Amino acid sequence: MTRPLAAVALNQGPDGTWSALHEPSGRQTFGASAEAASDAMRELLGLDEGGDFSEPLTSDRFEGIAREIAAHLEGPVSQMLSLHSGYARLEAYQESIATIRLGGGCEGCPSSRLTLMQGVKRDLQDTFGETVVMDVYPVLD
Repeated sequence: MTRPLAAVALNQGPDGTWSALHEPSGRQTFGASAEAASDAMRELLGLDEGGDFSEPLTSDRFEGIAREIAAHLEGPVSQMLSLHSGYARLEAYQESIATIRLGGGCEGCPSSRLTLMQGVKRDLQDTFGETVVMDVYPVLD
């Protein structure tokens, strides 16, 4: 069974075609049916029918505190971001700087940088301490 998409509105146009609008990012897909528009949005966001991201986890690439940070991003942080069909991945950790990639619904969202700098950074500092995570950098595409 296909799970509904978080933060996505489906609308039927006057011509009978359907659109799926990811409200936080403004990205939109179209289809001849609601299902086709939803499927196109899932593909755009990188989600399978069960609502899971095809994006691989990164925690297994790290050791020590970096692995703990990566697992925290993949767990509680990504669960919070899933409200907007998003996720977080640790790409690098060096000298107390975490380089983080936000994806799914967060990719291209005008608020993603604010989410990263205000929400994710604060959460990591609260969880691991300000000396362990002094700053976060976004992965720039």
